Amino acid sequence: MTFLNPIALIGLLTAGIPILLHIFNLRKLKTIEFSTLSFLKELQKTKIRRLKLRQLLLLFLRTLLVVLVVLAFSRPTSKGSLPGGLAEQAKTTAVIVFDDSQSMTANDEQGELMHQAKNAAIAIVNLLKDGDEVFLIKLSDVPVDGTSEIPSAQRNFPAIRNTINEIKPSSMHRTIEDALRFTARLLATSQNFNKEVYFVSDFQSGSLESKAHMAKTSERLFAPTTQFFLIPLGKRELQNVSIESIEILNTIFEVNRSFAIKVKLTNHGSLNLQNHVVSVYQDGSRVGQKSIDIRAGQSVETEFTLVPKHSGFIEGKIELEDDDLEFDNTRFFTVHIPEELHVLLVGNASDFTYLRITLATRLTDSSANLKINQITYDSFSSSQLNNIDVVVLSNLHELTHDQSFALKSYLQNGGGMLFFPGEQTTSNAFNTAIAGPLGISTVMTSEDNVTAQATNSFIEFDKIDFRHSLFTGMFEKTEEKHSQETTQRQRVLESPRITKSFHYIPTLKSRSIITLTNGFPFLMEEQVGDGHILLFSVAANTEWSDLPLKGLFVPLMHRSLAYLAKGSVMEHSLLVGEETTIHLRATAPLKLTIMKPGNLEIYINPQQFATEKSIRFSDDDLPGLYTVASGNLILDKFAVNVDPDESNTTPSDEKHRENMFRRVGIADNSIHIVNQLQEVQRIITESRLGAELWKQFLIAAIIIAIIEMFVARDSKRYLSTATKQIK
Repeated sequence: MTFLNPIALIGLLTAGIPILLHIFNLRKLKTIEFSTLSFLKELQKTKIRRLKLRQLLLLFLRTLLVVLVVLAFSRPTSKGSLPGGLAEQAKTTAVIVFDDSQSMTANDEQGELMHQAKNAAIAIVNLLKDGDEVFLIKLSDVPVDGTSEIPSAQRNFPAIRNTINEIKPSSMHRTIEDALRFTARLLATSQNFNKEVYFVSDFQSGSLESKAHMAKTSERLFAPTTQFFLIPLGKRELQNVSIESIEILNTIFEVNRSFAIKVKLTNHGSLNLQNHVVSVYQDGSRVGQKSIDIRAGQSVETEFTLVPKHSGFIEGKIELEDDDLEFDNTRFFTVHIPEELHVLLVGNASDFTYLRITLATRLTDSSANLKINQITYDSFSSSQLNNIDVVVLSNLHELTHDQSFALKSYLQNGGGMLFFPGEQTTSNAFNTAIAGPLGISTVMTSEDNVTAQATNSFIEFDKIDFRHSLFTGMFEKTEEKHSQETTQRQRVLESPRITKSFHYIPTLKSRSIITLTNGFPFLMEEQVGDGHILLFSVAANTEWSDLPLKGLFVPLMHRSLAYLAKGSVMEHSLLVGEETTIHLRATAPLKLTIMKPGNLEIYINPQQFATEKSIRFSDDDLPGLYTVASGNLILDKFAVNVDPDESNTTPSDEKHRENMFRRVGIADNSIHIVNQLQEVQRIITESRLGAELWKQFLIAAIIIAIIEMFVARDSKRYLSTATKQIK
C-alpha cells in the first residue's frame, strides 16, 4: 500500500490518546477491613468480568477509529501489478499522441475539440516529474513507411507546453494504428520501467485503423506493463457531408466540346438532408449548381457538364454548402487540353502514305494542331522520344534491346503508342520486340493466322464498344427523339473489308474495342505504366483491308492520337501527403518552381535519368492546386485533396477500438479511458500508484464510530445496573 499524503500519518500518534485516558482513569483502590464479607458475595464475579471486557472493547474501537480517520487523510492506494513503493521511485517515459487532423476543428458544448485536446495534453505534461521523459507526437507527423528516424525524448516540460499551444490543424491523414506502430518504435528506445501512452483524439471511425495492416494477424508490439490512456473528445454528434470523389469520365478533351464530371457525395450524419447545394467551378467561376437529397449514412452520385473555353490547363473544383466541418466541402481537379500534339512516325515512308494524308487534315478548328515527324527504325532511339506525345509504329520487323527499353520507359512515364502491323511484321517479331518487353498481349505464332484469307473472302466488324472514349462525340446528335432501334442504327460503323489481319490473344488486362467476325480483336487497348497503346490488327494501307478508303479512317486516326496524348485524361490528383513523380520534357530548364496554395513558392531541381527529367515531390501538405513552372511558362498542374477517410466522423465504438488494440498486442486491462478532462489526473495517478482507498477507510471509520456509540451506551447502562446491585 502506498500513501499519497504520507505526512498525515503523523496523526497516528493520536491513536495513543484513548489508551492514555484508559490508563489514567483506572482508580487506585483503598484497602478497608470489614467484619463480614457477606455483602460482597452479592456481587457476581461474571458481571465484573464482562464490564472489563466492554471497557477493553471500547478502548479498541476508539483507537481503531482514530487510526482509520488518520489513514483516510493520508490517501492510501492499493498497488497494481508493481511491488509496493516501486511506482513512486521508477521514472516514466510518456508518449503523447496528439490528433491534429481537420476533424478536430469541430465544436461541442465544451468548445473546439482542438482547444480541449491542448488542455488535456498540458494536464498530462503537468503530471510528469523530474527525471521523466516525454515524446510529443502529432498524428500528422506519424510516418507510415517504418524507416524514418526516431526523435529524441524531451525533458524540458515548459517547452513542451509551448509546443502544444502552437499546434494547428493539419490536412495530413494518419490513423491511430499508424501512431501505435510508431509509438512501439519510440518506446523500444527507452530504458525506463514505467511506459505510458496517451491518445488525445476524437477517435473517429475513419482514422482508427490502417488499411495497409487490417489483413495482418495479431502482433505483440508492446511490453505487458505498458499503460494506455484514451482521452476521447467530442460529445456532440456531427452532421457532415463530404465530397468522396471526383471522376472525369475517360474522354477526349477539346475546346468548346463538353465533358461530364461525376461527383460522389456522402452524408456521415444521422439526419436526412434535402436540397443540399452542390456547385461546380471552372477557372474560378461557378458554372453549375444542383440541390441534392442525401439520406443519413448514404452516398449519392451526381454529374455536371463542363465546356472548356480555352486550351491549356483548366482549373476546377466542386464545393458544398457549409456544415459542421468545412475542410471536406471542397475538392479540386485539373484538366489539360494541349494546343498541339507532337507525333513521331517510325517506319518507311511508304508505310505512312495514307496516314500522313489523313493527319494533314484538321477535323475542327478547336482540335489540337498535329506536329508530325518521321524516322526509320534504324534512327529510332530514346532521344527521338523527347517532346513526343504519341509514337506510331508501322510495319515493324525488329527492335534492338535498347529500342525496346526506350519504348517501355516512354510508355511507363505516360506516353502513347499506336501500332500497325505490316508485311515485314511477323508474329515472332511482335512477340519478341513488343509483347514480351512491354508485358502486353501476344500474337498467335502460326503464320496461317496472319496471312491472307481465302480468295475473294473477307471478314468484318462484329462487336464495337461504343462506350470507349474514341467514339464519344463521333456520332452527330439530333434534337429529335428516336427509339432505341433507330439510335442503334445510327451508331453502326461501316466496316472495312479485311483480307489479312493479326490474331491478337488478349490478356485479362486488355480491352477489345472492336472485334472481328472471326472472334479476334480488330482494335485493342493496352496499358503500360501510365501510358496507353492502341493495337490495330491490319496495316495502314489497302493491302490488308480497305480501311484507309472508309469514312471511318480519318476521325478514328485523329481521335486515336488525341486519346493517346498526354493530355487526353484528367491530370493526376493526389491525396495530401502523397509523393508524386512529375515527368518533364528534356527541354525543361534545370531550375523550376512549384507554387503551392496560398502563393507559397518552392524551388526545385529536377533529377536527370538518361534523357528524361523528373521531379519527386512530397511537400503537398495543403489541399488545392499546385503549379509547376519555369518563369512564366507553366509546365504542369496537379490537384491535391484531403483523404476521404478523414471525413468519416462517425465515432468508433468501444468494441471496434478493443479489437484494433488486441491486434497489436495490447491487453484490455492496460487500457484506461478518460471520459472527462477533469478526471485526467485522478485516473493517471491511480494507474501509476494504485486506486485510492480513502473513501473505504472513511466509511470504515463511520461504521466503527457507530459501533462505539452503541457499545459505550450499553456499557453505561450495564455499569449503572451493576452499581445498584452493589449498593
